[in-house]
Amino acid sequence: MAFAHKLSFGVINCLNGEFKQASSSPFVIGSGSDSDLVIQDDSVLDQHCLVEKTKKGIQIRSIQAEHPDGSLMLDGKPTTLAPIKARTEHSLQIGRSFLILVTTLTSKTENLQRWGMDIANGGWIINKSNKAAATRPLDILEVFSARDTMGLDPNSTPVFKGNSQVGFYLNQLMALEPEKEHLPDDGISDSDEDPVAERVDEVSGSSPSMTRFIDADSGEFTCPTCWLKFDRGDVMHVAVHDSLFGDPLLGEEQMQRFHASRFNDRGQALDEYGIPCTEIACPHCRRTLPPGFFDEPHKIFSIVGAPQSGKSYYLTVVIKLLQTTLFRKFGVVFRDADPAGNAPINEMKSHLFSAQTSSQAYLTKTQLEGAMYERLPRYDRMVTLPKPFIFSLSGAESDEENCSVVFYDNAGEHFQPGQDSTNSPGAQHIASSDAIFFLFDPTINPDFRRSLADSDDPQFKSQVSDQQDVILAETEVRIKRLLGLGRREKVDIPLSIIVGKCDSWIHKIGEDKLRDPIIDGTLDMAAIEDNSSLVRELMEEYCPYIVANAERISSDVCYFAASAFGHTPITFEDEKGVTRIGPDPKKIDPMYAEIPTLWALSRVRPGLVPSFQ
Repeated sequence: MAFAHKLSFGVINCLNGEFKQASSSPFVIGSGSDSDLVIQDDSVLDQHCLVEKTKKGIQIRSIQAEHPDGSLMLDGKPTTLAPIKARTEHSLQIGRSFLILVTTLTSKTENLQRWGMDIANGGWIINKSNKAAATRPLDILEVFSARDTMGLDPNSTPVFKGNSQVGFYLNQLMALEPEKEHLPDDGISDSDEDPVAERVDEVSGSSPSMTRFIDADSGEFTCPTCWLKFDRGDVMHVAVHDSLFGDPLLGEEQMQRFHASRFNDRGQALDEYGIPCTEIACPHCRRTLPPGFFDEPHKIFSIVGAPQSGKSYYLTVVIKLLQTTLFRKFGVVFRDADPAGNAPINEMKSHLFSAQTSSQAYLTKTQLEGAMYERLPRYDRMVTLPKPFIFSLSGAESDEENCSVVFYDNAGEHFQPGQDSTNSPGAQHIASSDAIFFLFDPTINPDFRRSLADSDDPQFKSQVSDQQDVILAETEVRIKRLLGLGRREKVDIPLSIIVGKCDSWIHKIGEDKLRDPIIDGTLDMAAIEDNSSLVRELMEEYCPYIVANAERISSDVCYFAASAFGHTPITFEDEKGVTRIGPDPKKIDPMYAEIPTLWALSRVRPGLVPSFQ
């Protein structure tokens, strides 16, 4: 049953486990018998507050705001009127009662009830983000004992009930604390010999957010999908039992995500029905994490470029080449780390390299809302994020340098000015990157086009405006804004300027002048630098602003020539009679396409791709 615009509303009483789902607006909460949720608490007014649908969305308001006891504590803050965010949990204190509210897309009552029971049946959890680590869920009296044992600041320590994503500050829960003289001697449970908590030396002085994971900017791990950080203990698990379909944030088609409190002898989390769960998920966006996520570091490699610059073709070819070059030349195994998640890029690779005709080899342009993206929660709102393509690299001699690399196939429009915001963060991975690759397309640059006016390459005849200098400048702005850098500061991550489609222009520098940088299983950095100088000189002649912008971004810039096809593409008509430009699959012979990635790997993982000067 929908409460407002396809959204369902539910509320769970954390103290007695009573659950209610709203069937209409308004939904009244109070101690009176005519309230929709009746709370047996003499500190709660007969009709204390209501949740209602308005033209601006859903809101909660106090019914008797002028009454001395009529206010609310929503997400730890006093209020009499406040908006309720869609697809989000909120904590609510009225009197000495503590509730969790949720608005969700799921319409199944049983899914909302299960959400409520997961909260009601769980213990109280002190947030470890405040450096306070409870060893197990606690009952409410144990929470107060932990406060004293660990010296917690009640005003800055959030406490969570069960699987709730929001909590209450400890000073709120102290309304439930018995007076000292009435506290029974056996008030602290001795049912578990484990200590309630480990004492900590320091507690953060700043007030944390009321969400469970208060600092998305710190943590041991970075989610490859939403790029927010978390620690190992923050991870969520994906339920397995068929009855656990329907996640409050992801919708009815997804299995529930939950924070585990039970494990089997193998250390596997158990869902509500006791079924072992083998999949884990990011606690922020809730997308499943690849197998073995905790086993090796993940290096984000971001490819930036204008619309229709050939990023999809380039990425597809690079992945194909890395599989062979890394193994044959460096003894490194480059394998699929997430077959299910990598299905789109693997399909593109098969599409391109198994084709018999240009029509079959043609890869459609990546769309802003296409198959390469998915809708996920990030910072309390649903946003469109690019799917990560994750590949594992392992050397033959040692596991210490093993890692995974993460690629994305963004639509070029995502890199244009005005396309980056909290609501549209699809290209913000560049601020978390370990290496950035800017793919420059000379066939849409006016100066390059004039110098190659006699070329028979049909790409030089296409009508595409050149915004590549703007996109590179926008890349600089985004990186420095997201990282909090000053205008004159530079990042030290490797930045590759890849001048693509070099089969059409390589004669300008002379292909024979480019040196093979791979020698006896190592990268010859002198060859890399010589080649870079040749390409940089060419760019200075035709596009000096690209060179200037690149060298304002990073202190480690290298220039490369590359061609995904290795030949002049041809025109053809697709099944709808539309003229297209694509490769001749019989002539595909990439030129230098994998070299920028090898160079970046030599920078971030020199044990896998060693180099010499």
